[in-house]
Amino acid sequence: MNKFATIKLSKEYLKFSSAHFTIFSSSERERLHGHNFAVSAKFKAPVDNNGLCFNYGDLKYKLSVLCQTLDEYILLPGESPHLVIERSAENYLIQFNKERMQFLVSDTLILPLKNISVEELAGYLLSKLLIDPDLQKADISMIEVSVSSGPGQWGARSWSAENE
Repeated sequence: MNKFATIKLSKEYLKFSSAHFTIFSSSERERLHGHNFAVSAKFKAPVDNNGLCFNYGDLKYKLSVLCQTLDEYILLPGESPHLVIERSAENYLIQFNKERMQFLVSDTLILPLKNISVEELAGYLLSKLLIDPDLQKADISMIEVSVSSGPGQWGARSWSAENE
């Protein structure tokens, strides 16, 4: 009998609201707009003698905290080859193509991503889970994080112990 199970966590409170624009090329981008992003995660782990893989509450809490860190910000990709980001005391000055934009530092998060897309956001959240000391100690063999920008549109990134 297979002693592994896949646990999917997809709670209504696993969400964040943020503004962004997707960059398509050095000269084309979306207009600044926002989404109510939804987050879910799947974990594969062995079932223990008590009939559980792990404490789901701990992982729901960790995902919730990660969502809160992104909530109500303008998200910018700090590793985009198409943006020049400069910081003044109170503002980020952004240059894209021939456009100059300005955002308050207090309203903006610059993430270590090439773009602000569901697939990049899923990878970002996955990377945060993978460095969590509690998860590193757990006997989890697969993690998949999914992010949705609206009904029917998800991006997912995964990690597997087999590929390490």
